[in-house]
Amino acid sequence: MPEIRELTVGLAIQHMMPEGTYPFFDLGEASIPGRTSNELFKEHWGAPPVWPTDLFAVAAHLIYTSGLLTYFEPNPDHPDKSGEYPPCFTVTKEERDECFAAGATWAIKKSVPGLATKLWKVLAKAQNQTLRASLNTKKGSAAPAWWTAAVRLILIADEACVGLGARSSLEHPDRWMIDQFEIFNAAPFSGKKLPGATAYRAERQRATFGVFSDPDVGCVQPKSRISSVGCNLRNITRNAAYIPHVGSVRCHWQQPIAQKIGEEVDDLDVLIIPLPFEMKDEWIVQDGNSKPEPTRRPKWGNFEIKQGWLQDEEVLVDLVLDEFKKALTALKTRKTAGALNGVVFPEYALTEPLFNKICSLLKKEESGLEFAITGSSSNCEGETGNFVLTAMWPVDKAIDAPVDDRFLLTSRRKHHRWKLSPSQIATYDLNNILPSEQDGSSWWERHTIAQREIHFFHFRKTSVLTSMICEDLARSDPCHDILRAIGPNLLFALLMDGPQIENRWPARYAATLADDPGTSVLTVTSMGLMDRTNRAKLFANPSYTVAMWRDESGVTKPLALNNGSKSILLTLKPHAVEDQTIDGRTNTRSWSWRYDDFVSL
Repeated sequence: MPEIRELTVGLAIQHMMPEGTYPFFDLGEASIPGRTSNELFKEHWGAPPVWPTDLFAVAAHLIYTSGLLTYFEPNPDHPDKSGEYPPCFTVTKEERDECFAAGATWAIKKSVPGLATKLWKVLAKAQNQTLRASLNTKKGSAAPAWWTAAVRLILIADEACVGLGARSSLEHPDRWMIDQFEIFNAAPFSGKKLPGATAYRAERQRATFGVFSDPDVGCVQPKSRISSVGCNLRNITRNAAYIPHVGSVRCHWQQPIAQKIGEEVDDLDVLIIPLPFEMKDEWIVQDGNSKPEPTRRPKWGNFEIKQGWLQDEEVLVDLVLDEFKKALTALKTRKTAGALNGVVFPEYALTEPLFNKICSLLKKEESGLEFAITGSSSNCEGETGNFVLTAMWPVDKAIDAPVDDRFLLTSRRKHHRWKLSPSQIATYDLNNILPSEQDGSSWWERHTIAQREIHFFHFRKTSVLTSMICEDLARSDPCHDILRAIGPNLLFALLMDGPQIENRWPARYAATLADDPGTSVLTVTSMGLMDRTNRAKLFANPSYTVAMWRDESGVTKPLALNNGSKSILLTLKPHAVEDQTIDGRTNTRSWSWRYDDFVSL
């Protein structure tokens, strides 16, 4: 057996910062004969990174890869028990305060804090020590000094990352790093203008907010909510999040586009239109090249969905406009009349050109429209598949402010193929289309997954929204850990499913994200598949529950259409919350969107 080289602290730092911590010198010197690895490390990795996000990436990578956080004692007054087994360590109150002050200074001054340099020397001294924490836990030995240094360094870097991902503000005009990232990232309408609409394709955002750290090892992204449960990396940070390498999932943090609305100013009113309203047999078809076959595809085949409900696009556009105007009328009857802020369609409801057309028309009806989200059979590149499209508008609440009808359009592919098992085929009354009763065959959605991506949209002052497509919500890998690390306030799950009631799978998976990290979840399905489920008579009574709301307060609210209705107007209220890290810091800038009311239109 070949000898396995143990990963050391120094190698882990080099993996994350392959060009050095101050990569302005030629690493070709490594090939000079006689140079020792310690000499090279001191020269190229002997000082801390000059960007807070890079220091965050290194410290987080060491903590995550070593597993040392499970030995961390959050109590700053934990007594020193030398020789205890397993060993544990803490960071005292005085040490924490030093870190917080150093980070706060670094946020406004470009020079690396002296404390960070001092702690980095502890890491450098431990460069040849084994990284894995469990190999450093011999009985009678204390926790290695570099463990405490790594935790203190992430506290410094995290504090220096305050405001990461947001626009520069009058409250914090002197955040040099935020200004730099705004220059790099926040040019939303510099991308390609799409034909026949006021849509602009969003530029691809940075895979990581690290500058010289390697995104193929780990990425840094901004953070919204702090997980309140467990003991892990995501609840020891409040401003930045560490997520897996970009090859697993590529994250896009969309900088806010001139949003001038505070969460406390307005409710969030969202119109849900559950297209399609019917799902005919001929719209669900077997893939002729991928039918179940005993030797080549035992008990599985592929199916596709044809969007027959889009044959007359003008009729559909008129229907959407009618429902939108109904919602506007309903809002005007309220004592506190507000804007219609968002529109949501289910999975696979539209196409990209049709969505763009609808968005342009809706913005003419409502200047306060902030976002629209739909499932689609095509994306910004004209490719076909199963996508989610998101449109974001700049909104200015100032009186007489000009209306900017341009919108930023993003698209991404579904992360998992839908598998229709025999039981689901029965639930959706599809046995005559996708036979499974005789041999127990399952049918898989025809879809190319390719690079998995996820978009996070910063809107209003501090809120963050994202979306999932059906199976993305049900499958925990690979995105649920990312969702928990970044902690969006609001998640829209676009489904092609049956009734959205408490005892079915969407409610279960929504509840896990509502609990950790506190994300409010809205699931939305189509009336068409709901109608097929009612036909199968597997539930006691026909259901028209096309959406469901779940938030961290424990509220689960099914949203049902009245007979003859075609849309739902959902009203959400902002609720101020105080999140806390396990080291004791609080975030008083967090908001949780909570259910207030809904109307079947």
